[in-house]
Amino acid sequence: MAIPKTFFDPENTKLYEKIFSNINVIDAHTHIGRDKDGHFINEKVFVENMKQSGVNKAIVFPLNEPVHRNFSKPNDRILDFYKKFPEEIIPFFRLNPKTKWEPEFDRRVSEYFKGIKLHPRSQDFGIASYSVIELYEKAQENDIPILIHTGFGLSNISDDIKFIVKSFPKLRLILGHSAFVDMENTIKKVGGSKNVFWDTSTLSIFSILELINSVDSRQIVFGSDIPYYDFGLALQMVVDTAIICNKNPNHIK
Repeated sequence: MAIPKTFFDPENTKLYEKIFSNINVIDAHTHIGRDKDGHFINEKVFVENMKQSGVNKAIVFPLNEPVHRNFSKPNDRILDFYKKFPEEIIPFFRLNPKTKWEPEFDRRVSEYFKGIKLHPRSQDFGIASYSVIELYEKAQENDIPILIHTGFGLSNISDDIKFIVKSFPKLRLILGHSAFVDMENTIKKVGGSKNVFWDTSTLSIFSILELINSVDSRQIVFGSDIPYYDFGLALQMVVDTAIICNKNPNHIK
């Protein structure tokens, strides 16, 4: 794989060549659709930007669509996107645990979906609240990973995350934005868990530094948060920070 066009630091050219010569870049945190807050990206622009930035695959799920409480139609769009680009797209379906989510869960698990996206702030529920506990249990039983928003709009979430990790030890949990709102405490409480993964989407360089220096590199996954950020810029920030931390290419996944 060639160095992505968005990479422009000449001092690191040789390191970039070494890193990108033998890896597939997977983005663990992307969306398509139109969010309630006005952010928008369609499939055509998504794929064009993905290829230009050197991203090989992407986990994709719906934005916070304003008129779909159970996300059925936005989930249909993700499925259609996957069918058009099965080599590039890893489909996750979105749920609102405050609705009757079971039929949507069962339907999507029977299709091609590989995981679930949950957003406590947008759907207004607590990470460890009663309304979502049954969903964690069902995801664990079906061996379906959950990517959960742990960024803007939340705070003091480390105890809730620890409770979920202890209550559902086989559940694979991806912390969207790596719980940067309570990162130090969350790392202390669940940083050693092999079923907890930390996605780098929208992190500052200081948060990425803390993450790289505190968590096993095998538990850190790259994320961009498209369309809120840029594939290439997000990728370069992670790679450059890893280089600063003297990580070799085998540590950059």
